[in-house]
Amino acid sequence: MQHPIFSDLPEILTERLLLRPLHSGDEEAIFAYASDPRIDSYVVWEHHRTIAESQLYLLGVLQRYAAGDAAPWGMVDRSSNELIGTVGFVEIWPSHARAEIGYALAPRCWNRGLTTEATRTVIEYGFGEMKLHRIEARCDPQNLASARVMEKSGMQYEGTLRGQMQVKGAPRDMKMYAVIRS
Repeated sequence: MQHPIFSDLPEILTERLLLRPLHSGDEEAIFAYASDPRIDSYVVWEHHRTIAESQLYLLGVLQRYAAGDAAPWGMVDRSSNELIGTVGFVEIWPSHARAEIGYALAPRCWNRGLTTEATRTVIEYGFGEMKLHRIEARCDPQNLASARVMEKSGMQYEGTLRGQMQVKGAPRDMKMYAVIRS
């Protein structure tokens, strides 16, 4: 669904990151992290095997921006000025003041708290600027690192949705986490 922020996504600075809209020219940086097979373990999409797949992904994001549809920020490491992942709303239901958040990070940057830093920032933005009431996220039950990101970002585990998604040709359970604006 649409929301006005997505057609003019702002840049946001955190302690170690710049969250910014993706733009033409980011495909090589996207390919650098999205082609790493380690990313395949728990995400619902398969790692990119060609730069063309990263270009297609980027084109889709740019089209979502243009249409005002939910689309992610790029996560840029401020120390290296390198695009290392994405974070943002993957779905939004404005009439319910609710959104779902998702993220992906270069495996070489895992275990540094960067995804938690970015996720907290997006949650704050969702509650403050977008006036959302509920922000939720899902992860594979085996993805302990993603569950920790959600918990450290203030989300609470709400339950496991059995067979909730078709992932790579098979039904997969998903753990549901959420945080409510207080």
